[in-house]
Amino acid sequence: MITLNGIRNAIWCAVAFGIVACAATPMPTDKLAVARSSIQRAEQAQAAQYAQVELTTARNKLSAAQAAADRRNAEVAARMADQADVDAQLAEYTARAKQQEQLASQMDASLRDLRNETLRNGAASGTGSPEPQPQVQPQPQ
Repeated sequence: MITLNGIRNAIWCAVAFGIVACAATPMPTDKLAVARSSIQRAEQAQAAQYAQVELTTARNKLSAAQAAADRRNAEVAARMADQADVDAQLAEYTARAKQQEQLASQMDASLRDLRNETLRNGAASGTGSPEPQPQVQPQPQ
């Protein structure tokens, strides 16, 4: 026989099951935040200029992660957020590496110019020769 207490207990069990089911796969809000932060760091590192493909990929994956989270698909959202984070880090590091390469090239050019200027000044003043001239020994005949 079904009693009022039995129905109430069944409702409580259903509510408890629903809460447990929702709690089993939490939305990856922390992973989404980490991915957003990584994208912001990449943007600050001028990845839009130096690593545009990697940054665009990270943004697209973050959008997909957000869409999955909106659909309550926590597993896909977490996976896409992780991928967006990694792609954003790649964009940041690529941008920083390209900036360092550019800086090194500029430094090499500056040093080359300075060296040439020093050689010209030394040759013009007559105080020294730009490079030691090899002495030619007469060949015995």
